[in-house]
Amino acid sequence: MVEFDVHNIQKIKLGVHITQAAFIVVSWVIEIVVFNKASSIDARPGWYFGLCFLTIPAIIYLTMTPRFPRTRKFGPPLAFTIVDILFAFFWISAFASQASYNSSGKCKGACGASKAIVGMGVFIWLFWCLTALMSVYGYIYFRREGYLPGGSRAPHNANMIDPDKEAFSTAPHDDEYAPVHNVDEHELPDHHEGSGYGAGPSSVGGGYDAPSYTSGGYQPPQVHDEPTSYTGYTGSAPVNTRPGGRLHFPGARYDNV
Repeated sequence: MVEFDVHNIQKIKLGVHITQAAFIVVSWVIEIVVFNKASSIDARPGWYFGLCFLTIPAIIYLTMTPRFPRTRKFGPPLAFTIVDILFAFFWISAFASQASYNSSGKCKGACGASKAIVGMGVFIWLFWCLTALMSVYGYIYFRREGYLPGGSRAPHNANMIDPDKEAFSTAPHDDEYAPVHNVDEHELPDHHEGSGYGAGPSSVGGGYDAPSYTSGGYQPPQVHDEPTSYTGYTGSAPVNTRPGGRLHFPGARYDNV
């Protein structure tokens, strides 16, 4: 069973518009034949003829704007929906006007060609109805997902970028954005035996093992080992004070000073 891929909708819509263009060109040629052979011409076939020219810019806009990155800003999904629905109404009025012209009897000499134009107009209108449904679906999808089906998945608004995701990830579009931080790669390494910080492996949030000084080497100073009085400039002996509060410098040879 063939499954429908929503991301192919733009390609399908492009194919429908190309088919519309082909039908419109054929209708335009047949309408010229009616103009030359019919006994009388009024505004009703003229509206059909003029709409053939008016539809050309619309088809170019609907097919070319989503295909190029620099032109996508001129084609919001809502605009595509409005254009498709608007031209669906235009073409139902066009083939209805041509049918009314045929029933008036003014098509003598070219009634067969005029009826063919009506049939072509019905198909063109059905194609517009189909593309309008696709545009409505694309607009709903855009409101829900933030991008057109089959288009770029990059958010249109910078505020929509997840701060915990990599905005410029090189991952394929079918995958989620790559995370900015990989927790597994940024964990602290395990400490092996013989380390000064404990013999066992450490983990984030684990306890801290104090170093051992029982085997000799450096020992931290203790409070009772440190002198509490001022030792002077040379640090050779503490400065003595007399009861009167005067300082008495330690004995030394001051004649070399």
